[in-house]
Amino acid sequence: MLNRRNIRSKVMQAAFAMQQSGSDNLPNQEKLLTQSFNNIFKLYVTQLLLLIALKQKAAEEIEIGLHKNFPTEADLNPNYKLVHNKVLQMLENNAFIKAFKEKYRLDKWVLDKELVHYIWRKIKASKFYKNYMAHPGNSFQEDKEFILELYKNFIAPEIKLHESFEADDSQWADDIAIANTLVMKTISGLKEGDTFDHLPPLFKDEMDRAYGIDLFRKVILNDQQLRQLLEGKTPNWEYDRISEIDKLIMKMAIAEFLFFPSIPTNVTINEYVEIAKEFSTPKSNVFINGVLHQVVKELKAQNKLNKNARGSINF
Repeated sequence: MLNRRNIRSKVMQAAFAMQQSGSDNLPNQEKLLTQSFNNIFKLYVTQLLLLIALKQKAAEEIEIGLHKNFPTEADLNPNYKLVHNKVLQMLENNAFIKAFKEKYRLDKWVLDKELVHYIWRKIKASKFYKNYMAHPGNSFQEDKEFILELYKNFIAPEIKLHESFEADDSQWADDIAIANTLVMKTISGLKEGDTFDHLPPLFKDEMDRAYGIDLFRKVILNDQQLRQLLEGKTPNWEYDRISEIDKLIMKMAIAEFLFFPSIPTNVTINEYVEIAKEFSTPKSNVFINGVLHQVVKELKAQNKLNKNARGSINF
């Protein structure tokens, strides 16, 4: 499921895109934000479907070998260990994944068999795969550890896969890391004997789902107020010289100071400093940290820092 930093990052991207487009159609932009969240889930399921496609590729090769005109000894006595991998079987039999694939027509691995074949060749050639296949037995724990390592080392970092996803949907370039984390969490959480006929929801609860939309609205609708609180807090820098992304990151943080009483100010500052490290310049996080602390002090002095017991913090 998405954590709050993931949600903040997607809100920031949506607000920045709206800013750059010059659009003032808030309802439409909210729909686009919701769609961007849904796209993460589609990418997550697509990654799970890749694991299933690799299992099916292994089964297909075994069938081809068995039906050769002149099969070898290895063809006639194939190693079914990967095909019988318990984690892959759970994924392949998951009713939710099947239904979701049909509903959204997620047929990427049918259309892009060459990419599946490319990844499969790299896996088959690896010592990691050969060691797994040579080890007798099929314990659930061994199967799970194998899939986790396979995903981490052969799928998550695969450049050709990243390029393919970006070609399918430009937003997916920013979502790959999130989807990879969701896949790893899903597999890590599997237990032998579980009824695995669903997937965890994208959001922890309805509060998190509502938080993303609410934060987006607060930032867009209160832009002038947020800007005024920033001006004069940037020593040696005129407001217009600050990068647009840094301004937006700070406005989002200030919106949380003002309109989200349950979120502690130190949590807000830490989260946006980390977002700045990912999306802005190398020194922006230090600059943003300093400015946000100044804003908090001013809001406290003016008794405008509206925090409840959960969100209170002393500086």
